[in-house]
Amino acid sequence: RVTTYKNIQWNKRPIKNSSSGSSSAYDTSGDDPLANNGLTSIPLSYLQSQRRTGLDESDLRQLLSKSTTTKVAGCPNGGPIAAITCGTTSALATSELRIMTSSGRPLAQFDFPPRSLAHSPHKRIYTSSDVLTIGFTDRCILVIIMRDSLCLTYDISGTAILPPFHIIPEDYGSKRGPGSVELMEAAVYGDGVAVLSTAMSTAIVELLDEHDDAAYADGAHIASRRINPEGHGSGAGSGAAGGSGPPDLTITAAGSVDSVEVGDMFGSARAGVLPPHWAIVTPLPTAAHAQKNYYSYCALAVLPGKHTANGHPELFLSTSDNSVLIVDSTAGEITDVDCRARMQSPIVGMSFAPNGRFLACFTQNSLLTVISTTFETKVLDFDTSEGSAAPPKDMRWCGEDSVVLHWKNLGVLMVGPYGDWLRFPYEGEENLHIIPEIDCCRVVTNNRMEMLQRVPPATAELFRVGSIEPSAMLLDASDDFEKGSPSSDEAARAITKTGM
Repeated sequence: RVTTYKNIQWNKRPIKNSSSGSSSAYDTSGDDPLANNGLTSIPLSYLQSQRRTGLDESDLRQLLSKSTTTKVAGCPNGGPIAAITCGTTSALATSELRIMTSSGRPLAQFDFPPRSLAHSPHKRIYTSSDVLTIGFTDRCILVIIMRDSLCLTYDISGTAILPPFHIIPEDYGSKRGPGSVELMEAAVYGDGVAVLSTAMSTAIVELLDEHDDAAYADGAHIASRRINPEGHGSGAGSGAAGGSGPPDLTITAAGSVDSVEVGDMFGSARAGVLPPHWAIVTPLPTAAHAQKNYYSYCALAVLPGKHTANGHPELFLSTSDNSVLIVDSTAGEITDVDCRARMQSPIVGMSFAPNGRFLACFTQNSLLTVISTTFETKVLDFDTSEGSAAPPKDMRWCGEDSVVLHWKNLGVLMVGPYGDWLRFPYEGEENLHIIPEIDCCRVVTNNRMEMLQRVPPATAELFRVGSIEPSAMLLDASDDFEKGSPSSDEAARAITKTGM
């Protein structure tokens, strides 16, 4: 556990000393302690309206803790983080979306939801309570998913990349019109996002750019449609070549409404001209499958295309009868791995290891199970019911060999490959968020950034008491050499004598 930044003043600009040029303080002029409290940011207009009701500061602070929640996402490889405080009801209509460096310096800040969303086809007024999930892709694209499947994308400077679009269109399916689509879960992964609706419909969005092969879209599902930025192609998106993808309505940056036409999915890609950013939206036939088999879905996770045989992502869905389905995004084929004998209760949370070889599953009876992606080998069963009967607020991988779970007010639990565990209390932390990395994980709180990492096996072998590994013997020889001891030569020669 290493603290990388402490005493962070999130979204504050440092004041430079005019004589030395160093930064030792932050500009806090005009700050309201409730408006900017660590990762939490509340609009002043909302605070003023609540104060006019006669609430004192302690009551107002308690009200805010119960009526708001802060969502945080982080770029991979120690990159920037994004934070937004959302209301649990529509009372907090507009919030602030902030993008900051890991040390807290601001990169972008703007009101969210943007006013242009009021010009949606059904004149729907979005509020901060409509935000379901935020997350960064591996290419540092910030993805924001609303509860009706509206998808918004930004770069780290806060510039919109694609026009907002519905992943599951409201005018497609048996139910039509505003409110016909409500998402149960959304998962942002390295290449895009996947969503699951309350009607058991699912879809995968792949966010691509000009550096991708134009021929990649050749393997897309026949019902896929393409989302282009403004000014590229005949519309904001189109159906797959030869297919009959559902029509969609998307909103341009200017707030006008564009109708998406069904046509050649590849558009300008066939001519060799790719837009700087584009997306493929693939609906999957999971709703009919659930209805046919009389079960529902509990959780989803996406295995990125770099870890699959065909190079396209696969969707994993846990079912209410203790099994897992694998959905091929190119053909729409659904495979039941039939792990009912291995799972004692439905899986309510799933997370893939960075190498794609293992899947962490948290079941309804508080059991953490780590299993291979092929579901042939079970690596670990770890019971967490003694600490909490509720599922964790978050579950992430810490590198490739340990899983980190977070319960509110209970801290963070790290579980290793052999069932060894460590608990980090983090007492008194109102905001705590885990950002996974390829070899560790970052823990973000209201005033610091920390790194958690399981001690690598090579390092453990080096420093273990009585170790006879070559690395440990060489370290002993080096220590003796620095002390001027004649035994250093003998210790070095002993490495070759071991035959290792």
